[in-house]
Amino acid sequence: MKLVIAERDDKEREAIRWLVSAYSLPIEQVYTAATVEEMMALLEREAPELLYVELDMIPYEQWGKAASCIRLFCQRVIAATAEATFARAKQAIDWQCVDLLVKPLEPAKLKQALRTAASFSAGDGRSRASVGVGGYDDDYRSLFVDERVDVSTHVWLVQAEQPAFSSEVVRFLTGYPFRRRARVLPLTHMAACLFPELPGDGKEEAWKMLRDWEEDHHEPLAVVIMPPDGRRSVRERYQAARRLLETTFFIGYRQVIAPAPDDGPWRHLDPFLTPEEQRQWIEMLERFDHEAVKRWLQREFSDWTSPFPSPEMVRTRLTSILAQIRRFMKTYRLDRGATEREYMRLFQEILYNPVLYRIVQELILFLHRLLDEARQAAEDARVDAIERGLRYMEAHFRDPSLSLEQAAAAAGRSPAYFSHLLSKKRGVTFRQWLTNRRLEEAKRLLRQTDLSIKEIAEQTGFRTAHYLTRVFKAELNQTPTAYRDEQRSYRSSPR
Repeated sequence: MKLVIAERDDKEREAIRWLVSAYSLPIEQVYTAATVEEMMALLEREAPELLYVELDMIPYEQWGKAASCIRLFCQRVIAATAEATFARAKQAIDWQCVDLLVKPLEPAKLKQALRTAASFSAGDGRSRASVGVGGYDDDYRSLFVDERVDVSTHVWLVQAEQPAFSSEVVRFLTGYPFRRRARVLPLTHMAACLFPELPGDGKEEAWKMLRDWEEDHHEPLAVVIMPPDGRRSVRERYQAARRLLETTFFIGYRQVIAPAPDDGPWRHLDPFLTPEEQRQWIEMLERFDHEAVKRWLQREFSDWTSPFPSPEMVRTRLTSILAQIRRFMKTYRLDRGATEREYMRLFQEILYNPVLYRIVQELILFLHRLLDEARQAAEDARVDAIERGLRYMEAHFRDPSLSLEQAAAAAGRSPAYFSHLLSKKRGVTFRQWLTNRRLEEAKRLLRQTDLSIKEIAEQTGFRTAHYLTRVFKAELNQTPTAYRDEQRSYRSSPR
């Protein structure tokens, strides 16, 4: 097995190389690259089974080219980053990485990731580069290059719900007695089947194969079938099939998925909670209201119909909810121990679980336990007064009459003591925090809406448009209108 290590840091590269040799992994050849160009050249020349890549080394302008090269020439990817952000996690998801490691690297986690990736690759029985007998190279090429238009081939994509079963799926398909000759092409976490001919649209054959699989396997399987349509090439239908395969996030597996007239682009979904939704979550959590939380999640994430939103946008929306939960945990000092570990496990579920309803189920169960713990914490008087006050201020900052006395009462402290705690722990006075939060919301509305300055003032706690303008100029040295024009000009300018 071949491994390419793409890492800018010389010491990191050598340390990983040493770990590979020390762990007795089934890796015979190790290549290293210090730049994106070196990495792409090695991938194209060596077609390795495994790539370790530092995501931070890839500039934005080279991302598309690097991604295409990785998908074409490498079977398994382990990604690493120093930026523990959702953007990096999304990039790892897009590449279907075996694991995403956060620097500084922990040898034990790197060892586990390498062993997992090596076991996947070893189970495949052959690498992409070596599948060249009997015309397989041409078949792979047809998936990625529009050199010829073959409009008569049926294209299937077959995927197990859990990536660990990918090699087993390939073995099953390779030995399966299809009624017509099939080319089985192993891909990352899935397999493509190309049929020069099939009776009808192939749906009956796909369901038969699915039933035969389930006689010996409990792992759910999904099959996307793309019959010939007289117009699109193999590559175009392969790309359409990958897009359809993503709908399993909403509809689950044990499915034969065929193209439908309403298939189209992902529908729009705001991935972030609105201020009103944030307030709802603050209130539900503060009331320890299990049932309200459950109803909200089921209403929001159940009964999806086509056209679906992008799964990545849904995952981002779920992490927005986690942000509210995180603050609630800090308030009740539950961001430690077993609860913290459970929270981090839930975060991984949101990033990687292939089916939405399972994520929602895990989230509901976690919140049920968390709210019980928080209720007990409240009874034990272990609530942080500052966080209670800040939650109240966050929920009511749009009220022009919000006062220090009200926030202090919500925190269970006197106004003078609460003001002292706020200045000591957060470095701001009550009035400074309130002005900054209102300005932050006003800037968001100026960027994202066409509301008038008067309407924005009313929605952000400023008593009049004149007062908003005066505070805006004092803090930002420009008027709200000038700020809006500047932001729109920036968004519309070519990058």
